[in-house]
Amino acid sequence: MGDKMNLSKSKYTRYCQCPKMLWMDTYKKEEAMQDPALLRRFAEGHEVGDLAKNLLGDYVEATALKDDGSLDIGRMLKNTRKYLITGETNICEAAFNVNGCYCAADILHKNGDGYEIYEVKSSTDVSEVYLIDVAYQKYVLESGGVKITGAYIVHIDNTYVRQGDIDIHKLFKIVDVSDKIASYYTQVAAKTTEAKAYLKQKTEPEMPIGGYCSKPYDCAYFGYCTRNIPQPNVFDLYRMNFDKACEYINDGIVTLSDILKSGEHLSEKQRIQAETAVYDLPPHIDRLGIKSFLNELWYPLYFLDFETFQNCVPLYDGQKPYQQVPFQYSLHYITEEYGELQHKEFLADEMRDPRRDIAESLVANIPENACVLAYNKAFECSRIKELAAMFPDLSGTLLKIESNIRDLLDVFRNGYVYNKAMGGSFSIKSVLPAMFPDNPDLNYHNLEDVHNGGEATDTYLSLRGMPKEERDRLRQSLLAYCKLDTMAMVMLWQKLRELCAEK
Repeated sequence: MGDKMNLSKSKYTRYCQCPKMLWMDTYKKEEAMQDPALLRRFAEGHEVGDLAKNLLGDYVEATALKDDGSLDIGRMLKNTRKYLITGETNICEAAFNVNGCYCAADILHKNGDGYEIYEVKSSTDVSEVYLIDVAYQKYVLESGGVKITGAYIVHIDNTYVRQGDIDIHKLFKIVDVSDKIASYYTQVAAKTTEAKAYLKQKTEPEMPIGGYCSKPYDCAYFGYCTRNIPQPNVFDLYRMNFDKACEYINDGIVTLSDILKSGEHLSEKQRIQAETAVYDLPPHIDRLGIKSFLNELWYPLYFLDFETFQNCVPLYDGQKPYQQVPFQYSLHYITEEYGELQHKEFLADEMRDPRRDIAESLVANIPENACVLAYNKAFECSRIKELAAMFPDLSGTLLKIESNIRDLLDVFRNGYVYNKAMGGSFSIKSVLPAMFPDNPDLNYHNLEDVHNGGEATDTYLSLRGMPKEERDRLRQSLLAYCKLDTMAMVMLWQKLRELCAEK
């Protein structure tokens, strides 16, 4: 590692989660499989951090950047020393490097003859990893001669409702964790020594999989560490507890064949899944179950799917942190049996709050007496109830629509249809290719720009201020993606009808 700093607070917390994770970061970072949503979370974290800087009053900032945009740690350390000497009340990104341990405190607040650490998080509560983080900071700062008189976590208050400009004193909660970090603080000296020694080994360390592979954060190297485990395996079992699956793997119960032979208890759906895969059974079809579901539907029949976004910092009045905001829907519909399939859609103007517009559009386009099919209806039902609460004049109609929603997922969740290609997942992205393996029109990978819900969110939020030609192209991509979601439901519904008709 040369003259580079051995540890930062993020490296330290990663070591505490799993030592091999830190080793991989250092020597085999190219093996990481990053969550596409990670960049969005980083961006939100920066936004939250910038807002919180004003929380305790006027501040100075120690942050310094090089010409390439990366942090200039040397200048940050000098800036911090200068501000400590001049007695600044609030120093943001106060940087310290002591014995190869580096950290930058989000806010260092002068209180009497000492300082308080304020660590800002975009989450809505205090988790253990944050306590580990702050304990590490306190250790580094005190090792550098700074008297620490208190430690605080600043996090989002999810009960805050925006009205007008953001009120940072209501958006954030400040939690005193001075006592809570005590037990973690006593471990820092030993753990930092262990971590530095661990990083000196050039041979890749062995590490069994375990609960720490997903807590507190999903490890980007999980695919790498499990690359030699046969597929499918116990992780693929429907609703398999992650920690339990790790126990099975470490006990030698790896494949679906292994778990069937082991005599371990499986749910009915897990057993159907395992036996279908191991014995190469034909698809499991419960025609009576399918028929009971179809008999609960009526015409006119509407197929509904929403796209939404959620922000840490609310964009609109009446919005809470992380509240789901619907901005788009697709609606395929058939007014009578053997009637023509028709389609309507809505995509909000990205420059305004979409909720009133989408509520009015739903009321205009879905008759009160219609049967509405959704896939995992809890999501659509929740959004419609929220819109009804916001707009009392539309509430009656919206709630009537909501009461008529039925869930296409029930067919698969109840085990009426199972195909081994589903791999234990009943999401529409797994069910669709399993039911229609050779239909390119139902392949999300063939779409332009937008292939999943996360990309839909990112694309919609990126439209503001975009040149018209690019904006119009991306709006068409959004419409095509959402339309495929409801077309997929139509195709699945038709397939179910065919299965019931077969003898």
